[in-house]
Amino acid sequence: MVAYSKCMAMVDALRLFKETGSLGNVVSWTAMISGFLQNDGKEEAVDLFSEMKRKGVRPNEFTYSVILTALPVISPSEVHAQVVKTNYERSSTVGTALLDAYVKLGKVDEAAKVFSGIDDKDIVAWSAMLAGYAQTGETEAAIKMFSKLTKGGVKPNEFTFSSILNVCAATTASMGQGKQFHGFAIKSRLDSSLCVSSALLTMYAKKGNIESAEEVFKRQRERDLVSWNSMISGYAQHGQAMKALEVFKEMKKRKVKMDSVTFVGVFTACTHAGLVEEGEKYYDIMVRDCKIAPTKEHNSCMVDLYSRAGQLEKAMKVIDNMPNPASSTIWRTILAACRVHKKTELGRLAAEKIIAMKPEDSAAYVLLSNMYAEAGDWQERAKVRKLMNERNVKKEPGYSWIEVKNKTHAFLAGDRSHPRKDQIYMKLEDLSTRLKDLGYEPDKSYVLQDIDDEHKEAVLAQHSERLAIAFGLIATPKGSPLLIIKNLRVCGDCHAVIKLIAKIEKREIVVRDSNRFHHFGSDGVCSCGDFW
Repeated sequence: MVAYSKCMAMVDALRLFKETGSLGNVVSWTAMISGFLQNDGKEEAVDLFSEMKRKGVRPNEFTYSVILTALPVISPSEVHAQVVKTNYERSSTVGTALLDAYVKLGKVDEAAKVFSGIDDKDIVAWSAMLAGYAQTGETEAAIKMFSKLTKGGVKPNEFTFSSILNVCAATTASMGQGKQFHGFAIKSRLDSSLCVSSALLTMYAKKGNIESAEEVFKRQRERDLVSWNSMISGYAQHGQAMKALEVFKEMKKRKVKMDSVTFVGVFTACTHAGLVEEGEKYYDIMVRDCKIAPTKEHNSCMVDLYSRAGQLEKAMKVIDNMPNPASSTIWRTILAACRVHKKTELGRLAAEKIIAMKPEDSAAYVLLSNMYAEAGDWQERAKVRKLMNERNVKKEPGYSWIEVKNKTHAFLAGDRSHPRKDQIYMKLEDLSTRLKDLGYEPDKSYVLQDIDDEHKEAVLAQHSERLAIAFGLIATPKGSPLLIIKNLRVCGDCHAVIKLIAKIEKREIVVRDSNRFHHFGSDGVCSCGDFW
């Protein structure tokens, strides 16, 4: 039967199962159920599991472990009730399969209850539960679980490290924590494991340390597609387009099979560097040579590529040729470009499209409002703001975060809640004087309020990223780099100011805004080349 299953001949396997008189044998039933599951026969496996119970054959722990992989055809709660009756719930094998099933359905609380009831928890059970917290974004719970398992004398495996590093990459967990887990992986001699090294690469790239990501990539003895794609995407997000394209060329040279994610990274690299012709060339390679059908993500990338370069006619042509209507995300890209390139009519159309699809989306109203403000059309701006109030749409506040000594500090524009607020504002005053000595003039067009110039200058000086940088300058050793995370796009005036601050203070300042990473060097140059 097993041989037939491995050869995908399930009809023959079932015939042999019935002919050999093994219908009362739980091992044979389990083998048949497993065979169907391995050959995409979830419905047949569940039917067989039901028939087995009707015929009085009692499932064992392996049967339960196998059938729980038949999601979503079978409900874990249904199997759970049977497991409790047979007292297999406390078995590590069955308990792990059950909690994993709940995790896959997003029921992490149910999974945690199952986990707590397992008698002898092995590393597989610990890793499954940690992965559950990781997948649902429960950072603190995942980190506490990792600490608990190590203190309990359980030795982490490569999947444990991969899960906890993915938590650090995908959430606001600190870079310090990520480095600690890296050190632990080295001590455990698991840092060179493919799933661990790929997770490390992704974590460092997403946390702003592209140099460490690059080192991990270079040291990998073997690479999977995740490694290649993460490196391309990492370089793209950090403004190193040419390096991203070099990695792509190396993939081609080594004949690594690319997927749609590979090209999303390539197009992003071209977009962030304004490489329109290169983007078009790689789009042709994707379709013609790699036979990859364009997805909505690829079309979105091409719209972004043309929009940022001011080629809005080409962007609209991509939208017109898409098989399905453009998403609100694509129209938001058009709207943002219209604001930059002063295309008011097209911007109004894009805003109408977004608001029709997502009337609660504050970004559309804000971008349209800002576009009118920059054009000096305060009457139209007032209408948009009035509409926001009528629909109770709230503007997303701009936050900036900085980590100092493993503690994260958050700032809003004009924030005066920080314990060291007096020192922060003194530092801002000092920077303001030194900036003016260098000839800096505030670009008041970035203040989108109908107020006098003096107030506009004060508003700019208190943007959240400047407060975070000022705190970083007084709270960290001289010369050490700063990493700022911002939930919105950095404005043009702040971008110009941060370049000067990096030069004045002789520091590298990295700012991760909603679009990308900006590396401001001590030479006063940004990695984006002022194209973002």
